[in-house]
Amino acid sequence: MLVNSRGLYTKSLLKTPAKAQRRKENRKIQSNESLRLSLRLCAFAGEIIFLLLCLFVLNGSTNANTRVTISLLSPGHVAVRADLDSPSNSWSFRNAYAGVLGIAERADDFRAITRSGQDARAKKIATGEFRSDLEATRITYNVRLSEIDAASVSHVSWLTSDYGVLMLADLLPQDFTDPSIDFTLPAGWQVKTSDTRPDEKAVFLVARSLRKTSTTVDQTPLDLVVSGAWQFKDSEALKAAGKVLKKYVELTGYRLPGRSTVLIAPLPVQVGTTKWRAETRGSTVLLLIDPGASFKNWAGQLGVIFTHELLHLWVPNSLRLEGDYDWFFEGFTLYTALRTALMLKIIDFKEFLNTLARVYDSYLANPDDLSLIDASERRWTTAGSFVYDKGMLAAFLYDLLLRTQSAGKITLADKYRELFAGHATDHGNANEAIIALLGSSPAAKDFTKSYIENSTRLELERLLPLYGLTLDSSGSSSQLRVSRTLSSDQKRLLRSLGLRD
Repeated sequence: MLVNSRGLYTKSLLKTPAKAQRRKENRKIQSNESLRLSLRLCAFAGEIIFLLLCLFVLNGSTNANTRVTISLLSPGHVAVRADLDSPSNSWSFRNAYAGVLGIAERADDFRAITRSGQDARAKKIATGEFRSDLEATRITYNVRLSEIDAASVSHVSWLTSDYGVLMLADLLPQDFTDPSIDFTLPAGWQVKTSDTRPDEKAVFLVARSLRKTSTTVDQTPLDLVVSGAWQFKDSEALKAAGKVLKKYVELTGYRLPGRSTVLIAPLPVQVGTTKWRAETRGSTVLLLIDPGASFKNWAGQLGVIFTHELLHLWVPNSLRLEGDYDWFFEGFTLYTALRTALMLKIIDFKEFLNTLARVYDSYLANPDDLSLIDASERRWTTAGSFVYDKGMLAAFLYDLLLRTQSAGKITLADKYRELFAGHATDHGNANEAIIALLGSSPAAKDFTKSYIENSTRLELERLLPLYGLTLDSSGSSSQLRVSRTLSSDQKRLLRSLGLRD
């Protein structure tokens, strides 16, 4: 039965913080390795205060010698110790990520120690850059995680007095490969992740109390880890995620290589009208929700969020393509997520059209003076919604073109299957590979040339009547509707898109 979905896809929802996908990252296929937990007692801060410590160990590989211990000392403060696999005298921390600047400034009290235990005389030479006079085999430093805001909360590590999110990408120096990670936690705390072989994409949820449920979808293990009390049951959230995961296995024809995890926790800051923030990194989906949110339809809202976030487990996280192709893995993903919500009956066809109209209004509010490829390269220095808006609308028009040319037999979904059939292990240029894939006919080539490679402006009022749709932008908000009179071909097209008589 179709749920009451009006307003689930809002303009602000479609402009959530962009997924912080690393450029040219090494997307290694993760293998399952054993987790081992041990309990220890320790003396803390010089006093004989016995705390129950949870030591969470993830071995990067059987030959890895770099061992990292991350200790939670106080709210907003962690200490890191790294015993290096080989001597070094130079370390660099990431300072920018997904438009968030100054990340490396949070690291301080950096020290380096030689193999003999001598002070290697480390110095800070620039923000996030440390050098030592002597070769060191151990480094220690602190990271301040107390500064949290709406723009960065889903993209970087943070820690409150009750829970937090820790990301190796901003906690460890760059170029740490396959480290073994230990977490020293206060009594009663837990840590969960999907990354049994951690690298820079690993995300950890730490909290006083965590609940975990699991399922398997088409041979794909899926975990749900929840912190906090919510108006939905954990089983309902897991079921919603499982339905979407199943649909994307069908869509791509590709099974994810390892275990995937959805982490749900309360937002620690106020974020305005959009009551949630999300990030999909590696095999982990992090969803932070305002605990005061009053969604009328929690199941539908979670389903909408999952249609977008879970697709990122495939695109770009399971592709090894290189380069800046945000127009595809964000814009086309938004459209594909909208189509998925329609097919799963989370939304109806009217909301499908209304969403596209709202996105068109957002698109019209910004100049269109860059190609989608150029806009992807400058994503963090241009209008934040442009890649999303034009990419999504371009995907919509491209899907209509394919359906029209093939009498409804070929859709954008088929291109995802082709993509994974040929490029799941390819290290080629993403823009070249995807544009070649999309340009399967002369008309499709002209389309990609105009709207992806060049900065041709989208004029939906002129383009959509060909497909039996009308768009009126004369009022305060655009209205996208089915034409009153349809040809037989247009009826067939719109029925394939989801229109019901």
